[in-house]
Amino acid sequence: MRKRFIKGISFLLLWAIFLSFTTVCNAGNTSAKEEAVYLFKDGVLKGAEIHTDYSGESDEGSPFFLSGTGVLLLQKGTSVSVNVEVEKAGLYDIIVCYAQPFDHKKVQYLNINGTNQGEVNFARSLEWKEIPAGIVRLDKGINNIEFESYWGYTFFKYLIVKPADENITNLKVEKTLVNPNATDEAKALMSFLVDIYGKNILAGQQELCGSHNYEAAYKEFTYLKELTGEMPAVRGFDFMNYRAGGLGWDDGCAERVIEWYNEKGGIPTVCWHWFSPGDIGKTGDGSFYTEYTSFSISKALQPGTPENKALLADIDFMAQKLKQVQDAGVPILWRPLHEAEGGWFWWGAEGPEACVELYRLLYDKFTNEYKINNLIWVWTSYDYDTSAAWYPGDDVVDIVGYDKYNAKDGLPNGSAISSTFYNLVKLTGGKKMVAMTENDTIPRVQNLIDEKAGWLYFCPWYDWWILSEQNNPPEWVKEMYQSDYCITLDELPDLRTYPITGFKPPEPNDSPGEPEIFYGDLNNDNIINSSDAALLSRYVLEIIDKFPVPEETADLNGDGIVNSVDYTILQRYLLEIITRFPVEGN
Repeated sequence: MRKRFIKGISFLLLWAIFLSFTTVCNAGNTSAKEEAVYLFKDGVLKGAEIHTDYSGESDEGSPFFLSGTGVLLLQKGTSVSVNVEVEKAGLYDIIVCYAQPFDHKKVQYLNINGTNQGEVNFARSLEWKEIPAGIVRLDKGINNIEFESYWGYTFFKYLIVKPADENITNLKVEKTLVNPNATDEAKALMSFLVDIYGKNILAGQQELCGSHNYEAAYKEFTYLKELTGEMPAVRGFDFMNYRAGGLGWDDGCAERVIEWYNEKGGIPTVCWHWFSPGDIGKTGDGSFYTEYTSFSISKALQPGTPENKALLADIDFMAQKLKQVQDAGVPILWRPLHEAEGGWFWWGAEGPEACVELYRLLYDKFTNEYKINNLIWVWTSYDYDTSAAWYPGDDVVDIVGYDKYNAKDGLPNGSAISSTFYNLVKLTGGKKMVAMTENDTIPRVQNLIDEKAGWLYFCPWYDWWILSEQNNPPEWVKEMYQSDYCITLDELPDLRTYPITGFKPPEPNDSPGEPEIFYGDLNNDNIINSSDAALLSRYVLEIIDKFPVPEETADLNGDGIVNSVDYTILQRYLLEIITRFPVEGN
């Protein structure tokens, strides 16, 4: 529950805070030297509606009131945009103020100068709320920023534009792995990935699951070779058929992983479509999907339950396959529990807490009990405002991934979706590399370069996802594979002998999974400046009801209440009257 500010606040102090806030909000269409605000009611509306002091009831019958003037985006085909002026080309942070009282969440397209830059999720909110829409590249002069209806029915009030933090956009990460006992092969692969991150992208391709004893099994790779003359550097595998209790079958996937690395010199990435353990709760063949199983994570995490025994049996069986790969000297980009936040897989069906506990259990069992040290741990995330709650923790994640499926209206989408990329970079404060772990359309190479969207690799799903022109026009694929920016199989170094100099041990983590408190950094950009003060003033004035960070971050005097006193302390800090916050001690 949000703590209310004390009733004894002085009128003059509240008025001073209000003036500081309105100074920012009245910036209008000025150049974005520091921070500029643009009102959607003054923008270009296509089928959208303007509403002032709007009141109504949510789908659940809760009353709401939206003060001031906002723009309501309606069904597909409607949009609202504003023209933004900046003094120089570069990367800019976009923050949007919205309200969405109609449903649990809505998703809208973000377009910059007519080009789609990804999607923005709008969680249910009965009041105005600010969220980051991502970091995007803007040209010098006038730029058009548009929200186009995908699910529609979202209110928009204003847009904030400010230069992006270079600590986020420089894409520098350390050479380290979360497993302190990582094999030399895993360290060498990680060293190579860090060296190319932000400079190149690795070509990848998911293979078809199965025994691969028939002619069409490698059609994606044959197609790519014939079209481009090249092969992907990264090959996607799926350990879905490895199951305990005789329920699975050996499709030779572990052997193919070993062959890809040891004989072809490629990089293997492995996901796990985990059928409901022991077939408990199974209602259909695809029992990794929530709709085909009632398997409960909560029960599976309780020692001694049938679900727990079946879960541990599957983990034990999988450990033997991973150990087989490790014994062959092969590292793996290991991607368990992918797309959890979507909820369509059983491991995400019971919310973030249960999913994070399961992920950390997997890490503990494989790393500490089974001594499997060849894994580079990849967490597949989204860039929603809820995604931080799903993140398992810096101490158990090496790389953040994103599964991109955004081709629309039967047309390919070659955008670099830089807003999505940088939202994922910000998820870990720039500590982890970000990869496109699955995708439909491969981003156009020039878009990646122009927008500085440094995806580590791309990896289209098999069959129609790569073979159809609707997703990937052949000329686009050829353009990417033959570009200097893209690294293909023949351009990989010998990963077995790649130098691991400069590799660092993981940082100690005294409280795994607990977020670190950086007092005063209210927008989670790793610096304390006027943007944090503006955010705190909006909070005290009840224009927003939470921060992108734990509320404790704003409690600068440690009294358990976030109020005007904390705002005054932050102002004194920014004016260098004090050098530490009271909560931090002397």
